[in-house]
Amino acid sequence: MNAGDTTGRHLKRLRAEGVAVWLRGFHHSDTVGQLARLVAAWDLSGLTWTVDDVPAADGCARPAALRGPVADPVRAHRRLSTVAARAACDVLLPLYEASGGRRGLVSVDLPPDAPDMSLGEQVRATWWAVDRPNLLLKVPGTAGNLDLVGSLVADGIGVDISPVFSAARYEQVFAALCTGLEQARRAGRPLRRICTAVSLPIAPIDQLVDRRLGERGLDASRYPTGEAARAHARLVYHRHEQAMSGPRWQALAAHGAHLPHLVWTSLEPPDRPSYTDHLIAWGVVHAVTRAALPSLTHGSVLIGDALSGRHITARQDLEALYAFGLSYEVLAAELEDAWLAWRAGLWYARWRGSEQAADATEVAGTAKDHSAHNSSVASMPVRAPTGSGSGVPRGHQSSWPGSDS
Repeated sequence: MNAGDTTGRHLKRLRAEGVAVWLRGFHHSDTVGQLARLVAAWDLSGLTWTVDDVPAADGCARPAALRGPVADPVRAHRRLSTVAARAACDVLLPLYEASGGRRGLVSVDLPPDAPDMSLGEQVRATWWAVDRPNLLLKVPGTAGNLDLVGSLVADGIGVDISPVFSAARYEQVFAALCTGLEQARRAGRPLRRICTAVSLPIAPIDQLVDRRLGERGLDASRYPTGEAARAHARLVYHRHEQAMSGPRWQALAAHGAHLPHLVWTSLEPPDRPSYTDHLIAWGVVHAVTRAALPSLTHGSVLIGDALSGRHITARQDLEALYAFGLSYEVLAAELEDAWLAWRAGLWYARWRGSEQAADATEVAGTAKDHSAHNSSVASMPVRAPTGSGSGVPRGHQSSWPGSDS
C-alpha cells in the first residue's frame, strides 16, 4: 500500500465524518496549475488566507503588469489581492458549482483601515472587482461590525466573520447573518447563492491561558493542557447546533439558505499536539497550513464526533478557570483586542515595506526583493510605531499569541 492510498483513505474518513479541509495560506508564487494539483491531491474544499499571506507590493513580488514604482501601496496590495483571489476562485469554481455552493470557497483578508475607504466599501469594491460567486471576504468578528455583516449579506456578498473568540460572540454573529439573509430574501435575492463562514482560532486560547497562569506564578499543568480551547470549541458547536435547529434558521433553510461554515483555524500550535482529532463533528471545516497537511495522514487517529452533546462538560471546564483567577469571557475579549492590534501592526508593516520598495525603485531604478523582510514581519510579535504620522492608532502594539487566524 503506498502513501497515496493511505492519504486518500484517511481524507475519505474525514469526509465521512462531515469534516471539510481548507488550505490555510496561499503562496502567490504558485501557478494556477500548482494550486489545482494541490486541491486535487488533498481533496481540499476551500482556501483561506489572512494578512500573513498578502504579498509584498515591491517590483519583484508583483505580476509583470503591476511592476514599476509603487505610488500607493494600499492600492497596490488591493490590486494584488484581487488578481490572486480571482485566480484562486477560478481553480475552485468547478467544485463550487458541482457542490451547489457548499464547497470550493475562497476566503480573503482585507486591510483594516485603508485611508481611502471604509471596511464596508473595501468589501463591496473587492466583491465587484473579483466577480466570482465562491469568494468570501473576511470581516473581523467584533461587536461593532455586526450591523455591517448583516448589510453585506443582505446585498448578496459572501463573508467570512473572522476571527470569533467566544460562544457568545458566535451567537451574535449567527443572528447578524440571519438578519442579512432575511433582508436578502425580502429583496428577492436567491439565498442559495449567498455563502458565509465563521472562523474561530483554537490554539491562541490555550496559549493565553498558559501565559496568564505563568504571570500569576501558577503551574500551568494544574489546568489540563488543551482543555480550555477544546471546551471552547464544544461550547461553540453546541450554540451552532441550537441556532441551526431553531425556527429562524429553519425558515431560511426552507428558502435555500446555506448554513454558515464553521471553520476551525490555528490548529497546529508549536508547543502542543494538533487539535485536529478533537474538533471533529458534522459540518465543520479544518483550515490547515500546507506544512501541516501530512499530519492529516500520519499518526492521526479519528475518534468520531468529539463535539456534539458535550456542552455540559465544556461549561464545567471553562468555569474551572475561575479557580485560577481567569475568565473565559475576559480571555476572549483580550484575544480580540490583541488580534486587532497585531493585524493593524502587520498591515502597517506591509505598507511601510511597500513605500520603502518604491523609494528604492525611484533611486536605483530597480525593485529590491524584500521577501526576507516580509518573512520576518510575519513572525510574532509585531510592534508597529504609533503616534502622529505612523498610520497606526495608539494602543495597536499588543503581541498576538497566535498568528494563524
